[in-house]
Amino acid sequence: MNNKVRRLAVVSAAALIAFTLFGASSVTPMAVAAEVSASVSPYQCFFEREPVGESGTVSPFLHSMDCELKQAVKNGTVSLVNQSITKNDVTITVKEILFDDARLSVGYVEHHGQEKSSTNPVISLGGKEIGNLSRHWSEPIDEQTTMHSVTWANAGRFPDEFEMKFQDFRSLHQTSPNSTPVPWELTIPVKKSVYKETKILKPMITKKSGELTYTVKEIAITPNMTAVRFELNFPKHLNSGFYQDHMRIEDEEGTKYLPGGEDLVKFEPTETGYSYEFIGSFTPFQTVPESIKIEFAREESVFTLPVIHKAAVEHMPTAEKPIVLKRSASGLVKITDISYGTDKTEVRFQTEGLHPYYLDLFIEDGAGQKIYGVLRKLVDRKTNTYVEDFPVIDPQSSITFVSTFQDNPEPKHNPELEITLPVKP
Repeated sequence: MNNKVRRLAVVSAAALIAFTLFGASSVTPMAVAAEVSASVSPYQCFFEREPVGESGTVSPFLHSMDCELKQAVKNGTVSLVNQSITKNDVTITVKEILFDDARLSVGYVEHHGQEKSSTNPVISLGGKEIGNLSRHWSEPIDEQTTMHSVTWANAGRFPDEFEMKFQDFRSLHQTSPNSTPVPWELTIPVKKSVYKETKILKPMITKKSGELTYTVKEIAITPNMTAVRFELNFPKHLNSGFYQDHMRIEDEEGTKYLPGGEDLVKFEPTETGYSYEFIGSFTPFQTVPESIKIEFAREESVFTLPVIHKAAVEHMPTAEKPIVLKRSASGLVKITDISYGTDKTEVRFQTEGLHPYYLDLFIEDGAGQKIYGVLRKLVDRKTNTYVEDFPVIDPQSSITFVSTFQDNPEPKHNPELEITLPVKP
């Protein structure tokens, strides 16, 4: 069997300490896709700036790390919006929207001046808030501007055409003190894009394993994403926070497409337990497959504590003589240069080993204080070389590089819940 894997990793380029569906750590969600069998990093779209028009100017949202969305821009399936609203010296500009049978993605830019704040985007349809987005990715453009990409799975969740109310709630001190935050709000007409490659399946197939009943209701396959809508029914004792859902899909050639998020769209108590309905998001198929195999499991979570690796700076690193520290059980990070500047400290490094993009790297000073990077750039995806900006550090001070990694076991999919569906007639 072909063991290629096509992944949709929800990970942060700056820190990887929290949780995702498959145990890959992340703090700021963002989505990227690549074939692991290819000689490129799954961050192949990171920091690539696509010129727009003959002038060569760059749309901030085209600078996005969301590779599928960038491909959609190339295909002409993204709607340009450019609507703005300004409050309290903060401007929110919705730049572009991608809406098809599988997803609704909004790209927006936040010009926040000198004082940054958390951003909490929501959308409303018919006066009802649509919560539980699949992912929210952010990246600073400069000290005053941040770019965001947010995605909600579709698969029958939205009508083909509607007025979307886009709201962004920020922290209290940037609205009015001691009061409820006032949203930045835009009303935008949205119309679904339909492509000839789109396939909609409504199998309504139910599988059962022990006390768990699992029904696949709808599958939306588009050039931009694959979404699987499914329902779970189980007794109360299987509803603790120690249980997680794990879904994986693959095509007839055995290429696996791992999920990048799960939207909760319905929850209802039953006589014996609970009924949940979710929409899982997956990387798009390269071509419409002949068939899809869906694997699923609901199992108790097993989390391991992060492993910490350290390497003191005892010499100025070079490519020939780097500072080396482990970043996982089988991976390395090699610090090849430290540039001490008057406005920042620039660190160049390479990663090696499995999943070279999973890295939480920071610096400890002589007093044990942690110094975190403020911006990380992938400068060479073939060698997984990054440049990260840190705050100003005295070149005479004692510093230590620290990496952490959380290695959780892969889920064991339940063969009783496996479903194979034909796609092409």
